[in-house]
Amino acid sequence: MSSQPAYSARKAYRPPRPSYWGYDLRDLKNFPHRLLFPPNAGVGTVRSLKLTPRYEVSIHDVLDGKHLPPLTLKDFEEYLVFVEHSAENLYFICWLRDYKRTYNAWQHSLNATLEESPEKRPQSLPELTLSFSRARATFFDRDSHLELNLPFQEVEALLNNSKQYAHPPPSVLADVERQVESMLRESLMKFISSSCGNSGRRRGLFAIAVGALVIAIGLIPVILSVYHHTPRAIRLAGLPAFWFGFMTAIAGFHGVCVVIFLFGDARQLYPYELKRPLLAPMEKVDPLNVDMLPLPVTAKGPMGSGSNDGHSHLAKSYGGMTSSDTDSVGGDKIQVLSPNAAGDQTASVRDRSSNGSDWDGYDVTAGFIPPSTYAPSITSSNTNSDGGSVPFHFDFDSLPPPSPRRSSEMTDRTSTYSGKQYPARRVFCTMTKVLSPLITRAQWEIVMRSAIMGVFVAVVFTAVMFAIPYRH
Repeated sequence: MSSQPAYSARKAYRPPRPSYWGYDLRDLKNFPHRLLFPPNAGVGTVRSLKLTPRYEVSIHDVLDGKHLPPLTLKDFEEYLVFVEHSAENLYFICWLRDYKRTYNAWQHSLNATLEESPEKRPQSLPELTLSFSRARATFFDRDSHLELNLPFQEVEALLNNSKQYAHPPPSVLADVERQVESMLRESLMKFISSSCGNSGRRRGLFAIAVGALVIAIGLIPVILSVYHHTPRAIRLAGLPAFWFGFMTAIAGFHGVCVVIFLFGDARQLYPYELKRPLLAPMEKVDPLNVDMLPLPVTAKGPMGSGSNDGHSHLAKSYGGMTSSDTDSVGGDKIQVLSPNAAGDQTASVRDRSSNGSDWDGYDVTAGFIPPSTYAPSITSSNTNSDGGSVPFHFDFDSLPPPSPRRSSEMTDRTSTYSGKQYPARRVFCTMTKVLSPLITRAQWEIVMRSAIMGVFVAVVFTAVMFAIPYRH
């Protein structure tokens, strides 16, 4: 097993593979309780005629880290990077939230300074000037691989309105923010819908085939009755098989394998997750830079309440980070770095490819977004009282390097980089635990709705079989 580099918020990050989950016969004893007492999704539902439920998940709740895997901010980012290829929308909103936070803090300190000494009125903050300059080069430059998909007139109007400021107030970016958030909400709805299943396309086809086989078994008493003139009542013996077969096929068509659901709340790994190395053993690391790593609002479990032990626990969970990796800005002249010229960033990503296996340096994500809390040692340490991670600090240097745009054929969460497409998931591939109550509830909803629909289809099908006349 290859060693996995430690998590760093200062580098584009290649997450490890989620922790393994396997079948255990002892889990079957929990099935009745899981079937009768499903968890509360915690959010509202949207009325829909589709069998897969739709939920009202707020984009701000995802950004604030109020959801567990597979609905964390990191999971959403990976979906945008590897499936939709529209991660620039998420990165822009993350930057703008950080920009607003810094701008409001500067305004607050500015008002306090003016009350004490009105003659000392700073016109700008170098940190904000640099931040907006890099955002302009990253999200609004036509040569940037993270350029926002906005109308040309909208971008021109924004750039013209911002020329009079060293760093414009957030209100200047309000129109762009609304458009980008609208696109991001649409992506979030697709992400939630695609996360409700527990299996890939091949496993779904396998479930449909199993359902068809069970239906064929249920036809045996019908065939015997038709050709051997046995009582018609014997044809009703196929009703349970018809129900189970149709239920299995319907659930499999909607991405839920009833066998996986029977044993527990789990899912198959996505293709880009299967290409990653397993989680390496924890090693002794350097002290963390606490200002750059999200810490819990309300510490629980092994961390205690506000104790320094939480820092050491996070060090074991995430890996080393240096406290010297901070930006210093001074003076009036600021050199703006091109987002495509981050040589040190790309080099650091490619240097780490020697520690992985069979990857080309492109399957990385932003380092400022903490990894998903799949590992038990991480789950208790980087989540707040609501179950999510603490707000992060945006960092341009940790954005992933350029990668090819979205392929014309993108199904089953496959990804194409440098002409290479990640293969679809096998029928029996690695699985991981589902921690989100929303996804657990969604899988339960799909199974129950499939069972109810299976009853109606099975009754109609049995009635048709019952009406078939005898053959001589």
